[in-house]
Amino acid sequence: MDNSKREFYSFFSKNIIKGAIYLIVLIGLLILFKSYFKSQYDTIEHAVSDSYYLMFFIFLISEIFVGILPPELFMFWSLDDPWHYYITAVSTMTLVSLFAGWLNYRLGRVLGKKEFFLNIFQKRLKLKKYQQKYDQYGSGLIIVSALTPLPFALISMLTGTLMYPQKKYLLFASFRIIRFVVYGIIVWNLDGVI
Repeated sequence: MDNSKREFYSFFSKNIIKGAIYLIVLIGLLILFKSYFKSQYDTIEHAVSDSYYLMFFIFLISEIFVGILPPELFMFWSLDDPWHYYITAVSTMTLVSLFAGWLNYRLGRVLGKKEFFLNIFQKRLKLKKYQQKYDQYGSGLIIVSALTPLPFALISMLTGTLMYPQKKYLLFASFRIIRFVVYGIIVWNLDGVI
């Protein structure tokens, strides 16, 4: 195996491990918050999850703006519903996440043609850091961001600024489905723990 592939697998593995640690920390924080602030947790949960339209709108805004709220949080909030509603909620979140990524990709395509905006976005959003990773790992970075806690929205925007072909972007971004399926199954099996 050549050195570049080894570096990519190392990068991918580190981010998978970060994702697992991140999920464990999120579960721990939710358990603590729910234990000590049950009424507040229930209020927040019901305010968001009682209206799927509101929940998906908040999720869309979060996904467009660099995943402010983790998708797993919305999965936890959907646990009170029967399994078929939960599956529908996770499936919809997957589509919303892919759509938000595509919107960021399209925004990147527009910004990639505007030198002024590109300079601002590279400085403000630290796209340069991911540009280096992109140069190093190529389209593999799209897959890693789709599967791990790397900022999928930023990577999608960067991909657009590089005028990466849309069909290829959509193909690699579709790995996001795997993340939602795996995390959705894990969260469903935690019902009763949280």
